[in-house]
Amino acid sequence: MASQEKSPRLLARENVRDESRSLVTGALIFRWVWLIWMAGLTAVGNEELAREPLAWASIGAASLWTVWLTVSRRSWNKSVMVFDVALCGWLILASGLVIREGDIILGRPFFATGYPLSAPLLWGAVWGPWTGAGTATVLAIAHLLSRPLNGVQLSELSPAQVQNVTGAMLNYLVAGVAVGLVARLLRRSSEALRLANEETMKERELTARLAERQSLARAIHDSVLQVLALVNKRGRELASSDPIDPQEVARLAEIAGEQEVELRSLILRDPVAPPTGRASLRDALEDASRAVTQLKVGVSATGPIWLDRHTVDELQAATRQALENVVEHAGASSVTVFAEEEPDRVTVTVRDDGGGFAYDEAKLQADGKVGILKSMKGRAEDLGGSMKVTSAPGRGTEVEFKIPKVGSGG
Repeated sequence: MASQEKSPRLLARENVRDESRSLVTGALIFRWVWLIWMAGLTAVGNEELAREPLAWASIGAASLWTVWLTVSRRSWNKSVMVFDVALCGWLILASGLVIREGDIILGRPFFATGYPLSAPLLWGAVWGPWTGAGTATVLAIAHLLSRPLNGVQLSELSPAQVQNVTGAMLNYLVAGVAVGLVARLLRRSSEALRLANEETMKERELTARLAERQSLARAIHDSVLQVLALVNKRGRELASSDPIDPQEVARLAEIAGEQEVELRSLILRDPVAPPTGRASLRDALEDASRAVTQLKVGVSATGPIWLDRHTVDELQAATRQALENVVEHAGASSVTVFAEEEPDRVTVTVRDDGGGFAYDEAKLQADGKVGILKSMKGRAEDLGGSMKVTSAPGRGTEVEFKIPKVGSGG
């Protein structure tokens, strides 16, 4: 028969909780200090002992137990607690047996004065104030019984002795309850913090999903849906024409195939959360390329390339102008946009296979053709960068924007 899984509450009680680890460590250190102190007091005060072997046997048992508690912190359960309370209770009772009958030592610690106090400290830290109070109650009763074991009746205690006994009993109770309350507060605070972190992560995940969905929706609308609308319109025109041009049908099929590839790329790309205040240059260039439907535009980048939003907007606008120039003047069949990020700069290149031209800035200025000079070169220079045009008649054109990372917020 398979064993039932343990409840979270039972698992928590069988292990020292991380939230209480510092309190537990403090209780163990306290226990070690008093163990050494107990051995030292016994060694120097042996003239007061009536049963010295019993004292040393009790100290030996406490030593072995303290070592085991220290090395087996993840194995503590109720049985461990019961044995620990029993041992500490015995040490209190033994303090009434090891000294000469009728002797009560006041005003200074002796034998098991402090070591048993570590029990309510430890178990209050592990399991809370009620366990600490229960442990303290058992030890307080043991402390009360240690007087008759020494031959001193409770009714015969002097006011100073009553005060000593009462103070010791209160010490056990206050220690167990106080540490237990602190441990409970730590656990509740940790749980509240964990829940708050989980809620924050859920909200961030939801926000990221919504942002990704909106981005994907915009990308599909700007590219795939527009092209499909064009295919639908042109297909209806071809259906009503006679004869049907096979080349036009093939062209529509090619366009539909390209959009299938584009849609798959959009869907399969892993979403990446942008850094605060940054935008992806790659996404911006892809958006600019989708506005061009007259020819095939390919976009490639070495990564998302995160830049400040102003820089991305300016580079997108300059690239869009370059693509419009290709459509209007180059007579090209395809154009490629490539973005590359280097340690100190970002480079965007627009390359077409068109007819090319002789690039002359002075002539362009004189002819009033300021699209290249203002919309493209001007934007690059405003970002602290430069624009380079490489072209020749019949050899296509390459426009290169180089922007320093410092100037682009990198």
